[in-house]
Amino acid sequence: MVVADLKLGSLILPRSDSPRAISRLTEFEWFHKIDTENDIVTPEIDDLLLDAQQTYQSIDDVVKGLGIPPMVGILEIMFKGTTIKKKDYEIDEIEGMVDDLKKRTPAIIDEPSKLLEEQTSLKRSLEEYTSLKETLEIAKKLSIDLSGFGLMKYFYTNLFVINSADYEEISRALEGITFYKYELASKEKAAILVISSTADSDKTLKVLRGFNANPFVIPEGISQVPSEAYALAESKIKELTEKQKANTKQIAKITKKIRRDILAIHEEAQVAKDVLETIRKPSGTKHFAVIQGFIPSKMEEKFKDSTKQWMSVVEDITDPKLKEEIPTLFDNKKFVKTFEVITESQGIPKHGEADPTPMIALMWPIFYGLMFADMGHGLLLMGMGLLFKVKGQGTLSRWGMLIAISGASAAIAGVGAGEAFGFHLDHMGPLEGLLEEGGALHSVSWIVGILSVAELTFDQVINILKVSLFIGIVHLVWAMVLRVKRLAAEGHKFVMFMEAIPNITLYGGIVVIMMCAIGANYDVMNMYSKVHTEAVPWVTIFLGEWAEVWIITRIAVVIIITSMVLMMVGGVMHAKKHPEDGGSAANVVMEVFLGKTVESLAHTISYARLGIMLLVHAALLMTVNNAFQSLGGASSGAAMAMIIGGNLGIMMIEGLIVYIQSLRLHLYEFFTKWYDGGAQPFRQIRPELIYNQFVWKKK
Repeated sequence: MVVADLKLGSLILPRSDSPRAISRLTEFEWFHKIDTENDIVTPEIDDLLLDAQQTYQSIDDVVKGLGIPPMVGILEIMFKGTTIKKKDYEIDEIEGMVDDLKKRTPAIIDEPSKLLEEQTSLKRSLEEYTSLKETLEIAKKLSIDLSGFGLMKYFYTNLFVINSADYEEISRALEGITFYKYELASKEKAAILVISSTADSDKTLKVLRGFNANPFVIPEGISQVPSEAYALAESKIKELTEKQKANTKQIAKITKKIRRDILAIHEEAQVAKDVLETIRKPSGTKHFAVIQGFIPSKMEEKFKDSTKQWMSVVEDITDPKLKEEIPTLFDNKKFVKTFEVITESQGIPKHGEADPTPMIALMWPIFYGLMFADMGHGLLLMGMGLLFKVKGQGTLSRWGMLIAISGASAAIAGVGAGEAFGFHLDHMGPLEGLLEEGGALHSVSWIVGILSVAELTFDQVINILKVSLFIGIVHLVWAMVLRVKRLAAEGHKFVMFMEAIPNITLYGGIVVIMMCAIGANYDVMNMYSKVHTEAVPWVTIFLGEWAEVWIITRIAVVIIITSMVLMMVGGVMHAKKHPEDGGSAANVVMEVFLGKTVESLAHTISYARLGIMLLVHAALLMTVNNAFQSLGGASSGAAMAMIIGGNLGIMMIEGLIVYIQSLRLHLYEFFTKWYDGGAQPFRQIRPELIYNQFVWKKK
């Protein structure tokens, strides 16, 4: 159990002191606020919150407008080496922080804000003139002044753009009305100038609208002569485009210049806003506030010291309602902490539930290392992970450490496999001399190639699969034991003794039978016979020489039958006691007889992927290296392109596949046996800082 023990921390103080209390809790940091329903307003907090929200919004608008990503991306780190170091920020009280942000913000955002406003204005104007140009495109040859057109006292005059194909029909419909046709730049369009009496204006509009033709209008403030208006639109578009390019360059330049400062102040403003929002309405009375939250037990003294100027109480959590709300705070060591991202992908462990992270920290490197065993690839992967760890931020930094550990385990496993970039370590340059008799590394040379796949022989393949299955058996039994432990803790003794424990013995018996079959050279039908006095793989090593195939086979069969009977009896009793579950005796028998036995075999065989992925990795590298040699080796450009590209491709594709397979073995083979998860994580009152390091002034 590596989850922090939590206690209830309560703070009672005058409501007017709430802002200072928020400052002290933010400094303490490890405070998970308990949400309470309270409508009492605290003006001191509300005023600060309003200022913090306005400041944050103004900064956030500029950050989004400039398109600055919240964190440095992977590609930028890899190809540009970009890193933004944390900046020390001195803070005393939350009021001072909000006031300081209000003063500092204009100097950072005013210039980019003006540029963004200018960019918006230019974009809008450009769209307007572009739309005008497109409208005038067909009528740009006309030199008619349209300023006096429309409905007058005695006449109606207007210009319409129509489809050329509709002209004959329109001319018949406008019989008795004077109009003139003008050819336009587009042969598909034509313009007609209609001159009619005011009495015929409605008829004219009705006819032309029936052909989707509306009066041609040029916006006010622009020459009403289409040819002149078109020329103006063209010149304006050119002028605005140039201004837009210059504006874009200025924005790019200032973005690069203020990126660090604006991200830092953006984070500061967000922290101030979020903290104030979290404790906006503390419970209590009109004049006194009560702030309650969960704190780690080991930080009880620090909490009391931080809040000593008010009445603070720390107590065990006894309220049943609060017990249901207890969040989960991991308390793992630094190495194990790296693997919390895997646990979080399955769900946070509930209160009282074992934390699987330490197990993941042990088994993940084994899984990944075995499937990706190559010293060269492993070292490159480790280097990339360390780059992300050192230069990455937040979650990326944690994933970088996971990648680095995975690469290191692959490099170590690569020594055991005796491979580096698919070449044999004991034949690689200076290593060959160091590993030979008399060399500096000769004493540990036996490690190199201990699990070799260099030739991909039948014996090598069998050895790899044996190791894979052994690791899988340990992993599965571990999960089953954790299930027994969980049932015992929850008080489900009947299920534990009649289902969970027999399930372990059933699984053990089936595994032992499999080992006996291997020891008997797969003479399955006769392996119970006394003629099979062979040693049982793994079993004989632990039990001694008496553990021969025929004896162990008989013992294992008895264990399997006994386990199945217990599970059947327990299942039938449970079905009778809980008929609402819809189970029956026949269903229970079939589930145990077929389901549990097949499940045991299937889950065990699933771990064969550990060895299979290693064999695939070795086969791919062997293919690339053979092609390298056949193309002329190091003296050939094509051969060098082949080996470099091939290795990079294998690293990228297989590295991802191996990660997926490692994750699958945990999520689908291990977690499903015993783990629920789904608890809420411990939320610190102050979110994780990426660009700032708060330095609290000494009081």
